[in-house]
Amino acid sequence: NLRELESLEGHYWDEESSRGYIAPYNAQVNLAETVLPADFVKSTVHKFQGRECDEIVFSTVLDKKRSSQQSRNIAFVDNPELVNVAVSRARNKFTLVTGNDVFERHAGHIAALIRYIRYYADDGEIFESPVISAFDLLYSEYDKSLERLNSRLNSDDSRFKSEQIVACLLRDILSQDSYRSMMFHSQIALNQLVLLERGDFTHRELLFMRNRASCDFVVYYKVGKTPLGVIEVDGGYHLTSVQAERDELKNSILKKCGLPLLRLRTIDSDIEGKLGAFLSGLSG
Repeated sequence: NLRELESLEGHYWDEESSRGYIAPYNAQVNLAETVLPADFVKSTVHKFQGRECDEIVFSTVLDKKRSSQQSRNIAFVDNPELVNVAVSRARNKFTLVTGNDVFERHAGHIAALIRYIRYYADDGEIFESPVISAFDLLYSEYDKSLERLNSRLNSDDSRFKSEQIVACLLRDILSQDSYRSMMFHSQIALNQLVLLERGDFTHRELLFMRNRASCDFVVYYKVGKTPLGVIEVDGGYHLTSVQAERDELKNSILKKCGLPLLRLRTIDSDIEGKLGAFLSGLSG
């Protein structure tokens, strides 16, 4: 859950204190290694037993996706022994990072902890994260500020809502004066972008292209139709080993062709900013 980690950015930490980050899953701990400061001790609840820090951050990870709300996942994270370990590791300060209404509806141990914090904490100690992503539209509940974007999505752009979102944002950005020389097309076959006879492609890369591998979005100059860059939208399935291998093949092919690539994960925020920075780089 990258969003929970991003919500900690800009938070004041006492530099003199020892700090720990606890999560129920190894994958979240590994992600925290790439986001949080190096002086944070980062570990799962199980591995944190017997250790203490002045400040502890406990991230519950689960969100409102259907997979997160499966009873076995809720039961794993809402285990009273794990919650007790996380809370008791803090000597002076404990911070809970969790999604709105993710656990309250289950009326379990984390819900009780949330009620306790809300009752005893000062107003300034409860922080609603301002981090919002256009990809929040992939879920049934999202911030009202995204309603206008949602109403403008076009199913003709793609059968995937994530790609509909990116297509809509791309049109908005490319309508600005700075980018009027550019356009984009979607689902362009790789063998339409590169010359297979280049000679430096591996056998696996050639086979990959001949099997109609495609790019989600390709940005071109309107005049001459020169390709400038590629944008890929990576959903959860991109974590599978098969898809990861395909992604690496595509990365390698585009690198050999000198075509810049932007990968947008559906767990990312500030999608507009990432698209704008990428297009700005293409325009020189």
